Amino acid sequence: MFGYIGTIESELKVREAASYKSWYCGLCKCMKRNYGLFSPLFLQYDCAFLALLFSGELGEAVDAKRCHCLHRCHDPRRKYRLETPALRFAAAVNVLLAYYKCLDDWRDEHDAAKGAAALLLKGAVRRAGRDYPALQLRTEQFYRDQMTMEQDDGRPDAAADPTGKYLASLADMLPFPEAEKAPLQWLLYNLGRWIYLMDAWDDREKDGQKGAFNPYLKAGASAEDAAFGLYASLEEAHKAFDLLSPSRDRGLMENVLTLGCPERTRQVLERS
Repeated sequence: MFGYIGTIESELKVREAASYKSWYCGLCKCMKRNYGLFSPLFLQYDCAFLALLFSGELGEAVDAKRCHCLHRCHDPRRKYRLETPALRFAAAVNVLLAYYKCLDDWRDEHDAAKGAAALLLKGAVRRAGRDYPALQLRTEQFYRDQMTMEQDDGRPDAAADPTGKYLASLADMLPFPEAEKAPLQWLLYNLGRWIYLMDAWDDREKDGQKGAFNPYLKAGASAEDAAFGLYASLEEAHKAFDLLSPSRDRGLMENVLTLGCPERTRQVLERS
C-alpha cells in the first residue's frame, strides 16, 4: 500500500470527517498496542480505509474514545476507534505490507533506510504472523508473484494484477456475508490495481534515473494510456461498491471512491 487513498475533506459532513480521523487514530492505537511502538511509523490511510470498509461490511458495533495522543493534542475533540476484529486485521495487513515492501526495496536498491525499517518491523511481523498465519503466507506469496510478473511480462495491466488479487483475497479472511463477498472482492481487486498503477506512474521518473523496473517505462506508455487504466479501475471499484450495503459510513466511503481517489489520480497525472 502506498498512501494514495484519501478523502476530499471539504466535501465531507462534519461527523464524516471526524469519523475518518477516528479510524486513522484507531488504527494507530491498534498497531502500537499489538505490534509495538515502532509500527505506527508505517501507518497508511489505505489501511485505515480497509478497516472502515471491513468493519462496515461486518456490521461491527464500534465505539470511540477521546484521543490523548501528544501528536493530536491541539484537537481536544479528536477521538479514536476502539479495537474491533476488522481494525486488528487491518493493522496486521498494514504491518505485513510495510515489512515486505521495505524488504523488497532493500533487495532491489540496497537502500540502507529501507533495510533498517525492515529490521524495526521484524518483531511486529512475527506477532502479526502468529495472529494471522494465512495472511502472512498470502502476503509473502503476493510479493513473490509480483516479482515474477514484473520479470515475465511487465506490462502495466499485467504488473498490476498481483496487487489486485492480493487485496481481493482479503475478502476470504474475514466472515463477510456471502452475498457481499463477490462485489467486495471486485472492489478490492480494482482498488489494488489502481494503487499499483498510481505508484508506478508517480515513480517512473525516479525509476528511470535509477534504471529500476517500471511497467510504464517498459511499455513506453503515454499519459493518456495511464489515465485510461487508472480511471477505468476506479470506475469498476465504484460499480462494485454500489452493490455493497455497509452498515454505516457509506457517505464517507463514497467520498473516498468518487472524489478523493479521482482527485489524487488527477494530481499524479498532472505532475507528469
